[in-house]
Amino acid sequence: MKKIAITGTIGSGKSTVAILLRRKHFPVFDADSYAKSCYRKNHPLYQDLIHTFSIGILDEQEEISKQNLAQIVFSDEKKRKQLNELVHPYVKEGLLNFFKLNKDKKTVFAEVPLLYEVGWENLFDEVLLVTCEDEIALERLQEYRNFTREEALKRLATQIDKMEQIEKANTVIYNNGTIVELNELLDKMVKVEKWN
Repeated sequence: MKKIAITGTIGSGKSTVAILLRRKHFPVFDADSYAKSCYRKNHPLYQDLIHTFSIGILDEQEEISKQNLAQIVFSDEKKRKQLNELVHPYVKEGLLNFFKLNKDKKTVFAEVPLLYEVGWENLFDEVLLVTCEDEIALERLQEYRNFTREEALKRLATQIDKMEQIEKANTVIYNNGTIVELNELLDKMVKVEKWN
């Protein structure tokens, strides 16, 4: 089984690549979605987050508000690191289980936005980096996530340097165009790389 990580900065199109690969019937693990599933009340992480960040992160239903949590961690680097230290062990466990469940598949993918920051590249055979021009990333964040330009710039500023990512990756997708162009590129890659 070949294990391929999908990573890149926010707004680059990692999730779009993951969706397109799922449509081509590849198993794809989503680290962010898995992390968010750990925020539920019945998960051990729930109490850890409240203890670390206070009840201010809860909404009216006493669920963890991703928006409230984001406001805290993206305005304080120390708190962002605390969040990652709490969440990442659970996500890694989920990723390793995903590998076990799909051990009979020829190729599997995992979308891991903070791959290099957490040092998980050694868990994979290859790294597929999705990147784009900063201005395009900013436009996408404003259009699809309703960020203000200031919020989008703040999120981009917390990311690992793009050139550093490009140097470390095995394969780089420059996603500055349309979804149709991206899908056509992935079709070619599937054939050339023999992922099927």
